[in-house]
Amino acid sequence: MSLTKTKIRSFFGEKRLYAVAGASNNPSKFGYKILNWYIKHNIPVIPINPKESVILDQPVIHNVSSVIQAIENHKKLGNYNTAEVDGLSISFLTPPHVTVATLKEIGEIEGYKNVIKGLWFQPGSYDQDVLDLAKKLGEYDKVIEEDECILVRGEEGLLSANL
Repeated sequence: MSLTKTKIRSFFGEKRLYAVAGASNNPSKFGYKILNWYIKHNIPVIPINPKESVILDQPVIHNVSSVIQAIENHKKLGNYNTAEVDGLSISFLTPPHVTVATLKEIGEIEGYKNVIKGLWFQPGSYDQDVLDLAKKLGEYDKVIEEDECILVRGEEGLLSANL
């Protein structure tokens, strides 16, 4: 099995929670399409956007760090059951400089390595600085990139994870 296929399979999990960093209310944007993909597959997902309050009828959380801390502390986060999950997989749809800022924020949270199970950098959300920071944080083995899109490869990941 290729390394990318292995990473895609491990991105998904039966007790996993997912976040879409860069979720959008604009149906023409991938932040909307990918959030909708999770919802249509009945996958527990949290939209992350600092400026919105609801996207696709889902309450929005303003930053990823709130989700990670809730999971780490086994606490509920608003309407989201973050207490009973095995970790968080994040789809990034933000510009590279925002992805870097989010990764730096994650790196400041004690216990983030226990919570983060996958980082899917959608096309356009990463550059070499993003990949270098993921390596520095010790998370590169959980990164899916190389122009891989969850809309194309997500079904394969769900099947290989038996979900």
